[in-house]
Order: sequence, then C-alpha cells, then structure tokens
Amino acid sequence: MKVVSITTAFPRSEKDVLIPWIIKLINLLKMKGAETEIFTSSYCGRNSEISNNIKVFRFRYFFRKWEKLSHDMSVPEKLKSNKLYFFVLPFFLLSGMISARNFAKNNDFDLIHVHFPFPLALFGIAMKRVSKKPLVMTCHGSEVNMAKKNQIFRKIFKWMLGYADFVTVNSTFMKNEVLKIAPIREIKIIPMGSGIGKIDEKPSQNSDRMKVSVLFVGRLIKLKGVDYLIDALHWLSPEKFELHIVGDGPERENLEKIAPENVIFHGYQTGKNLEEIYQNADIFVLPSIVDDQGFTEGLGTVLLEAASFHIPLIASNVGGIPDIVINEKTGLLVPEKDPEAIANAILRLEKDKILANELCDAAISHIQAEFSWENISEKFLSLYNSLI
Repeated sequence: MKVVSITTAFPRSEKDVLIPWIIKLINLLKMKGAETEIFTSSYCGRNSEISNNIKVFRFRYFFRKWEKLSHDMSVPEKLKSNKLYFFVLPFFLLSGMISARNFAKNNDFDLIHVHFPFPLALFGIAMKRVSKKPLVMTCHGSEVNMAKKNQIFRKIFKWMLGYADFVTVNSTFMKNEVLKIAPIREIKIIPMGSGIGKIDEKPSQNSDRMKVSVLFVGRLIKLKGVDYLIDALHWLSPEKFELHIVGDGPERENLEKIAPENVIFHGYQTGKNLEEIYQNADIFVLPSIVDDQGFTEGLGTVLLEAASFHIPLIASNVGGIPDIVINEKTGLLVPEKDPEAIANAILRLEKDKILANELCDAAISHIQAEFSWENISEKFLSLYNSLI
C-alpha cells in the first residue's frame, strides 16, 4: 500500500517545531505495510529529498526569499507577522494545486491523506480528480479555527469536506466543531500521540531540588494562556515554587517582561535536553484559553508527553483537553483565565502526594488505552484498508 500524505510542512531537521508527530506516525505505518510519501511546500527553494528514510516532494511557489509561509511557524502566525505574505498566499495555493495534479499524473499510489485540510484539501482534491483514489482528511484544530472565522471560509471548508471519503479528528471537541460546519457521516476520532517519554517505566527524578518545579511546554502564543500561569505565581511563595517555561513564539518578549525572578525561560528544546527538563518537573500546567478570535486547543498532545514522564497534570477546561485530562481522575481541570484556580490546583498537588501519584497512574492507563502510537497507527491502517 502506498499513501501520499499532504502536509503544510515537513521537518527539515530535529529542531523544527511544527508537526513532530508526523515522522512517528509514518514510520509506524511503514512497519505495518503502508509506505508513505510526503507532499508539501518548499522552504526558501528547498528541493525534494529523502529525509528520515521518507520521500518528501516539495513544490516551489515563489521567489526563494519569500518561500517562508510554513516550517518556521504556522501559516496563520506567518500571515500575522508580515502582511506581505498575504500576497504570497495565492501563489502558494495555485502552485500547490498544479503540482498536486502533476504529482498524481506521474506517480502511482493507493490513497491520499490530507492533514490540516483548510486549505490543503485543495491539493488533495486536485490529486483525487486525476487519480480517482480515496481521500482522507484529518483535522488537527488550527485549520478548523481558521474556517470558523467567517461565513465564506465556512462555506469553502464545507465544500472541501464534501470531497473526503472519510474525515478524522483528534478530539471529541474537534469532532463537534467540524460537525457544526458540515454534517459528515464518515467521521472518526483518531488522536495523535506523544513524541517522547516512556509510559512503561517511571523516570528517575532529582530529589535534591530545593523548590517545587512547575513546568509549561509549548508555543508561546496567546492561545496557550501562559500569562495566566505567570499570574498564578502571585499566590505561590517564590521561595518554594519556580516556573519553567519551555518553548518560543511571538509572545515570549511580553511574557519575559511580566515574569518574576522565579520564572525560567528555556527557549525551544528537543531531545535529551527536553527529557531532562521533564524528569525534573513536579507539576505540569497547560493553561490554554479561548483566544479573542475564538481559537482554542484542539487536543493538547503536550499533556501526553508530560503524563508519560509521570508528572501530575493541571489544565484548562477548554477545547479537546478534557479528552486527556479527566478531572479528578487523570489530572485537575481549572477554569480558563483563572490564575487563582491554577495556583490552588498547584498547591493541592504539592501538598497531597498520594493524590498526585494516583492521578499519574490513572493518566498512564488512559494514555495506554486511548493515545498509544500502536493503537493510533492501527486505527489509521484499518481505515486505509477499508477505503482501498
């Protein structure tokens, strides 16, 4: 079986921030007999290549200097960063559709799988019209948020979804959001898993620390609500608690301005450095919000990473987060934009070690049942086989 996966970007190196899970999924599917090629955009003239033993076709769409719509940040963030990229966007879409048609004419494959189908479904539709192969669309959250911005976008997205033979989403919340746009019959929840951590063994932790280590990992954007987590420190003793923030993004400068001395910014981290930070954490907090445009967390896969290191979880009760954090069972849910509630939850877990351990154990069992990569890859493989 040969599958073409269409994505906004594909990691150029292990330092790339976006969609790190795609390599994990592709490699597992390959082991099960589903060979995957990537169809994606170029970055500053980057050519097609073989990366991580995966064939990557990259289409050119503009002058090298301006081929930066993806890879270093998400497309919506890029458009916000410089309005001139709105001029590049039509060339990106048109070139992608032309390249997709040519790819379908010149390559043999069995199925098309589009990730982030607004607007990448345009490429998948172009391929389907030429190849007559089944088309799967997977919604991760950001594209659905974009499609909800106005009625025109909603209608376009509804039209796109009509070409899908099957639609998958990463959470119950996202399923309901997609169904508000289009009454799809063939839709299924298949989440994405964690890229690091071992759920079958408890990592060793540093017991000599003088302070309780509270951790956040993620993009520093408004949707993540990190400013509310920093505000929560007003209810916590600076002599006893410290906050570690891992990640980078457009909000970093603003966050550094409001952060007290017991907040440590680590920037973007990967590999052993990130694992070491997780191993030294006592409590993990994901304070995501519904931002001023109505966007929110599609799932919150970073919670899976934290849980896999046996760290108790605190998260906002928004978006797809409750699929992972079941309140009082696999973690603690707090209202969004409520620093005092975040602080109280941190204090509760710090004082009640028995509760913290029980939540960790339950989270591990929940991940094994619902979010293991083995289960995820099996679900996609079963879906592929049913359509082919």
